[in-house]
Amino acid sequence: MGRAIRFVSFLLGAVVFAALVFESGPSLLLASVRSSGWVLAPVMALWVIVYCGNTLAWQRLVVRRPPGFTFWRAWALNVASFGLNYATPVIALGGEPIKVMGASPWLGRRRAAASVVGFRFLHSTAQLIVMLIALVPAAMLLPHTPAFAAGLVAAAVCLTATTAFLLSRHRAGVFERTLDLVARFPGFRRLRPRLEAERPRLRSLDVEFTAIHRESPRSFLTAMGLEIVARILSTLEFALILHGLGLGGDPVRAFVVANFSSLVIILLFFIPFELGAKEGSVYLIFHWLGFDPALGTAAAVLSRLRELLWMAIALVILWCIRLDAARPAPLRTE
Repeated sequence: MGRAIRFVSFLLGAVVFAALVFESGPSLLLASVRSSGWVLAPVMALWVIVYCGNTLAWQRLVVRRPPGFTFWRAWALNVASFGLNYATPVIALGGEPIKVMGASPWLGRRRAAASVVGFRFLHSTAQLIVMLIALVPAAMLLPHTPAFAAGLVAAAVCLTATTAFLLSRHRAGVFERTLDLVARFPGFRRLRPRLEAERPRLRSLDVEFTAIHRESPRSFLTAMGLEIVARILSTLEFALILHGLGLGGDPVRAFVVANFSSLVIILLFFIPFELGAKEGSVYLIFHWLGFDPALGTAAAVLSRLRELLWMAIALVILWCIRLDAARPAPLRTE
């Protein structure tokens, strides 16, 4: 994506965000955030548990996991990765290279890369599955109009197809297939010999990537279950925020809010830092659920503050990792 497109998208997102702040009333927005800011403490504690679920899922994907790759080491790398993803302008994948580098001393670079990509596929698949589940309460809570019904049906079809695709790639491999797709583009024909030279390495990555399905299918199912549970737990963030805003803390409505905003963010992935996308989606879903939409903007801001706090924690973890890097590393295994 070109810089001009990213810049224009960022400006549009900034305009939407400014419009929402103006529409909600800056003084009301500030007062709402101040009065409900206490919910950040339980929200942060909730995400500690969510990241524990993510970490356990990632570890389950590593076949023949070495004892040195402990849960807390994996948890720190996982938190650092997610925290840096919040700071990544587009697509939110900036933390994955750090995760690979951090896990390589214990897993080897090839296994580390395959496990991180595999976890990303698992994480995205679980997110889509939970979004599909959220369509059920959404159908009951959102306005019963033909437009909403058509939108829910279209969302169900797209989410199901994308989930099936991600699951098939997780079983069949993704690295060599990506090489085949890239080689078909006319602009890459001159690079084809160089790309072909990487085929054996990519094939070996696919072997590591799909090992979980050959050697321990039950571990994959366990990892998927852990990810789905973690994703559902993460939606309780909005239940806490709803309670803090004096709206009752209904977990079902919070479930719909969290998944609808995530769906909009995925669709508008090209907007840097999701600026305006997250706030606008929460504003709309609050309106459709019968809440004051101005409080939706406050809810989105509180969620943003949680992301900023985890970004800060990620930086602290990275600083500690740099200090630890001065110590002798264990023997690498490939």
